[in-house]
Amino acid sequence: MIVESASRTDVGRVRSRNEDSVACAPDLNLYIVADGMGGHQGGDEASRHACAGIEEHIRGKWYLVAGFQDDPVPTRRRQVLQLLTEAIRSANDRIVLTAEQTPELQGMGSTVVLVLFAGDRAFVAHVGDSRAYLLRDGAAVLLTEDHSLLFELLRQGRLTRAQALRFPMKNVVTRALGIRGPVEPDVMDLPVLPGDRILLCSDGLHGYVEDERLPRLAGEGGLQAVADRLVAFANAGGGADNISAVIAEVKSLGADPATARASFLRLRSMPLFQGLTLSELLRLLSTAEHRRFRQGEAIVRDAVRPEGLHVVLSGSVAMRRGTQPGVRLGLGAVFGDLSLLEDQVPDFAVVALETTDVAVVTRRAFEALSASSPLMAVRLLRQLARGLAHRLHTANDEAAILRTLLERESVVTPLFRTGDILTEDLVPVDSDLTPTEGLRSLEREESDGTPES
Repeated sequence: MIVESASRTDVGRVRSRNEDSVACAPDLNLYIVADGMGGHQGGDEASRHACAGIEEHIRGKWYLVAGFQDDPVPTRRRQVLQLLTEAIRSANDRIVLTAEQTPELQGMGSTVVLVLFAGDRAFVAHVGDSRAYLLRDGAAVLLTEDHSLLFELLRQGRLTRAQALRFPMKNVVTRALGIRGPVEPDVMDLPVLPGDRILLCSDGLHGYVEDERLPRLAGEGGLQAVADRLVAFANAGGGADNISAVIAEVKSLGADPATARASFLRLRSMPLFQGLTLSELLRLLSTAEHRRFRQGEAIVRDAVRPEGLHVVLSGSVAMRRGTQPGVRLGLGAVFGDLSLLEDQVPDFAVVALETTDVAVVTRRAFEALSASSPLMAVRLLRQLARGLAHRLHTANDEAAILRTLLERESVVTPLFRTGDILTEDLVPVDSDLTPTEGLRSLEREESDGTPES
């Protein structure tokens, strides 16, 4: 993958010191923005340590990233995601230790957001309210969710967008580097396409630039001109805080770009995902466990409850019920979705027809996602319900057709159950013969033409 980048950091129009830091490591395809807090020298020290600590940690374990680039299997993907978590925790420990050794730096902290490009994917991690945006096809997609009091109130529906403009505690973060104990960053990854741009910025920028303006301000033009334009726009709006921006653009991929785009569009068009925003879809797929199956390997076994929602990312599978021929399913196919809602054992099995990559959203992961992003969970459940209703209508239609066919068939060939009387209308009502005896009597009459006395 070839990536180009540009950056700009500015003190703004009100502050006397720039407590933001940026780091660009093109040889690693690693880009970082950190926003320091703590006043005096504390803020800029914290942000510098955040950038330096993360870069050093990733360099020290670069073999994990290199392994993923050489062989992008799901296990190596998880190792890269874990590496980002460990890098941020290492930077946190570095900030805490420095503050303990230097009394005037006590209480310093920093937010951080980073992107690492590897194996035709972008790995994003953040702590605090510094943000990452994806700029693709003339739209801007917010990839991160602020760890801030304002964002939490908005997410819970306790604050409207209009009220947020006048909210007095916009800068109160709920997570940051510089605290004792393990810090919990949010990490995700997404497939990238040629022409994609990733924008990293501090709140001094996104506090002035609405998401709707970003495609026009950052989606076109030279990268350095974009970074300069964004900083100038924030300063024109007041520049009350330090302003930082890093913009990185994917120039080429190792994979075929046409195939990569077609795969993405196929996933985007799946009925199950129609209710989700692009940001929510990317977050859902990133939360999923990615697994690879060999040809002939069972993905879901008959009479065994699936672990969760399965989405075919590449390859193809066969869904079989009993001894019936399997139904072939390809890229974007979804199965096992009802396991998110019920514990019943399914009556089907799924087998890989070739080497196949599958994203699995487990029930536990879905419940955790529901707690953190309830609106996204509601949208996904709505689509699940629509899919279930469609299946139910289809089953009812098929049952009605089958019933009509059976009723027509019964007119020509009556159907009898065990114990039904077949000859009752052939025997006189006042006869002393049993139905069986009467039938035998009629058979003898037909054979010799003489009624039995």
